[in-house]
Amino acid sequence: MKLGVAYNLFDGEELIEYSIKSIRNNVDFISVLYQEVSYHGVKCSEGLLDFLLELKNKGLIDEIYLFEPDLNDTSGDNPQFNETLKRNVGLELSKKNGCTHHMTIDVDEFYTDEQFKRMKSIMEEGDFDSGAVQHCQYYKDSIYILKNKENEYVATIEKINPDTQYVFQVNYPVPVDPTRKTNNGNGRVKIFNRDEVEMHHMSFVRKDIKGKLSSSTSRRYFSDELINKVDEYYKNWTYPNKVMWAGGNLLEVIEVPRLFEIYK
Repeated sequence: MKLGVAYNLFDGEELIEYSIKSIRNNVDFISVLYQEVSYHGVKCSEGLLDFLLELKNKGLIDEIYLFEPDLNDTSGDNPQFNETLKRNVGLELSKKNGCTHHMTIDVDEFYTDEQFKRMKSIMEEGDFDSGAVQHCQYYKDSIYILKNKENEYVATIEKINPDTQYVFQVNYPVPVDPTRKTNNGNGRVKIFNRDEVEMHHMSFVRKDIKGKLSSSTSRRYFSDELINKVDEYYKNWTYPNKVMWAGGNLLEVIEVPRLFEIYK
């Protein structure tokens, strides 16, 4: 297996170095697709490209690609269509660099070294076309996770077949992000259990939660009032109080051992 990984980046760049380090030893090619404007026309942080070039000089990134979203389509699904296109660009970069397998990933996604190796081994030995894992959600720091884990999955390693591509809302055996489904879902899919592989999702570990929600593909579901409310709660939260999630709902968290050094 020659594995290529494409990072989908607009904001949250403070996490990407740590995320890459969690998988770099098990990946052959890493690309980062960044944007100067979000799907909603918000400008990226100043110095983003310079920061990515520093990571490339360190050997953490192999290729940097500027993705320019189409902002002319004002339909509700436009952000998701743009993101699906972006993930396909990442797939093409892996193909061009001779990869046999590909994985799309966001900057707030982490894996332990042991489980990532296991995932690769199982995918290759079983000759699977696609893989999916469940994840645990973190809040504020890499030691606090939601007590009740959700049932959704994230698509992971895809075998690069001649016709492999990401297809928005295509059928898939388990519930995953509609922008991360490939037509490989019609083939042999390995559904990992949590004991085999689990993705550690730093979904609410950000320096700027307000920026995350304002630039999200789901932005249309968040009013300005709600975003401000979630942001203010985040800034003032302390453990062991309940946390406020994106929809304004309060959820319980538990403390776990620190597996990843973030903001060291």
